[in-house]
Amino acid sequence: MSNWESYCTCTDLACPCHPSRHQLGCTPCVRKNLKQGEIPSCFFKKVDNTGKPEAYFFENFADWVKEHGEKGRG
Repeated sequence: MSNWESYCTCTDLACPCHPSRHQLGCTPCVRKNLKQGEIPSCFFKKVDNTGKPEAYFFENFADWVKEHGEKGRG
């Protein structure tokens, strides 16, 4: 999965889970986030790419979708 730029919107290139740092695609990122009870930033960006949530927990994602949901549809 060396073509990560075609699907990954994460800007944290220093993260060891970022697809640019290995050949495992999104798996390490999703695994890390689920273990921490969080959702990857790309999910938030899909809904609204113009801001940054205060945190990445499931509850924050639900609030983010309620607040910004119309922008990410389509």
